[in-house]
Amino acid sequence: MKNTLRGRPRLDLELDVIIEAVRRHGKVLRAAHELGCSDAYIHQRFKEAGLTLQGILEVEDKRS
Repeated sequence: MKNTLRGRPRLDLELDVIIEAVRRHGKVLRAAHELGCSDAYIHQRFKEAGLTLQGILEVEDKRS
């Protein structure tokens, strides 16, 4: 019997791409819409990397 893949395939978006989209839009929901993923996916990737939304947006403010 052959095993089949089930469910949605992994997106495997680069963390840098996610961070830039969030900084560009200033909101996770808008970035998620642009990237074609869920906001929960973005929050989960931030959590895995030890990042916070506030920390990501503060870095952008300091650059300006």
